[in-house]
Amino acid sequence: MNSPDARTRLVLTAVRLFQKQGFHGTGLTQLLSESETPKGSFYHYFPRGKEEVAAVAVAAAAGDIARRIDREFNEAEGFADGALRAARVLAGWFEASGYAAGCPVTTVLLETVPASPRLAAATAAAFGDWVERVATHAQRLGVANPRESAEALVIALEGAWILSRAQRSTAPFEMAARMAAGVAR
Repeated sequence: MNSPDARTRLVLTAVRLFQKQGFHGTGLTQLLSESETPKGSFYHYFPRGKEEVAAVAVAAAAGDIARRIDREFNEAEGFADGALRAARVLAGWFEASGYAAGCPVTTVLLETVPASPRLAAATAAAFGDWVERVATHAQRLGVANPRESAEALVIALEGAWILSRAQRSTAPFEMAARMAAGVAR
């Protein structure tokens, strides 16, 4: 298997570092070193700098989570099952990171918005996509209030990341799924 190109390595490394250290806690030198990318290549791919790579990293990470949401809901027998399946996937990732790698969108959002319009747009697009995807699945699964149920799940999962880190437990993710299922009618 071929190794990823420099641009892909930069983006994947940015996702990983931003999840664990945040946007401001990740320096350009570390990003270049860990992605094994020369500085000239970085500015070739991202002429607007770290904020530009962060926007691309947010979109990439959000797309990965969106695909997981789709997979879990496509295999679900109902909204509650889909919510629980998606929550368990996220909980598994978080637990495997030692409760260190938070939501890749939220970590960037909390440090940069509203100061960065570019990252405000990237994070809003990510959350909006997740809500729309879950709402589409909720509607397909016969939920009477699909948008509200989708928003409840995204809100609950984001809170689960925080409580899960504090408790060093995946239980908050399961609670998040149950809460969202309770909203779905």
